[in-house]
This record gives sequence, C-alpha cells and structure tokens, in this order.
Amino acid sequence: MGVTRSRRAMEQAELVLAVIDGSREITPEDLELIECAERAPHGIVILSKHDLGSLSKMPETTLPVIEISSVTGEGLSTLEDTVRALFPMPAAPAGEILTNARQFDAVSRALESMKAAGDAMRSGCTPDIVLTETETAMAALGELTGCTVREEVTNRIFERFCVGK
Repeated sequence: MGVTRSRRAMEQAELVLAVIDGSREITPEDLELIECAERAPHGIVILSKHDLGSLSKMPETTLPVIEISSVTGEGLSTLEDTVRALFPMPAAPAGEILTNARQFDAVSRALESMKAAGDAMRSGCTPDIVLTETETAMAALGELTGCTVREEVTNRIFERFCVGK
C-alpha cells in the first residue's frame, strides 16, 4: 500500500529526490527510483552516506547527482543550491502586497514552518517530521489561495453575514 502510494505521488511530483544508499552497490530498486526521477519535471539523485565511502557506480543519467552525508552535513548546501536553481524565486510583481492581518499571519506561519522543516532536515530528523512542517506551511498558504479555510474564518463569515434561511 505505501509503495503504491509513493509511486503515485512521484508520478505527480514536480521534483523527485531519488535518495540512494551510496555505501552499497546500486540495486534494481535504485535503478527504478532513478528512472522515476528522470520522468519527473525535475529530479535529483542523492547518494547518501558519503561519509562511509562510495561503493555505488552510478549509471548514466541526465539528472544531477549529489553525494551527501547526514552525519557530517557534507553535500547538503550543494543539494540546497541545486533545488534553488531548479525553482528560482520570481521577482514579486508590482502591486502584490498583503492587504490584511490574516494574510500576513498566513505568510508568517508558512515561513516559520518552512524554516522549521529546513532546520529539521539539517539536524537529521526523520522525513515525517520534515513533511509535517511542510504540510503545515502548505495549509497556511492554502488560506491565501482559498484552498483551505481556518475554522475561525468560517465562524467570522457566519457571524457577520446572514447565510441562508
């Protein structure tokens, strides 16, 4: 069930990070993961455990290959730079401003959650902790776009307006 869900998510992802244990030989499963990353709009192959030495012989790929060590932190800044290069921050269009405290609060919460996710990743926390912070940021941004609505906003609407009879 989990593998199927992960594969489905990879097929829909804008970025696939193919994380492979670099301290051992490449397996058929690793090759399949690299192929999934190659089919994504953006992909990066990450050879982890670089501090243990590299036994992996990488097959030909068009994707960037980055060796990292979560123990020493080696390669993490290269990974961050590579992701930033794939998704450059566009200049803010003229006139795009936050018009009320609710919008400012949503953006602030999203930024804080993304900083927490980055800190968790750098400190070696498990992926589920990083994902939880990222989902919190996405929910906050969803409040700006209308994709998610906090209960207090719904309550305010019903307090101020007569909805239905």
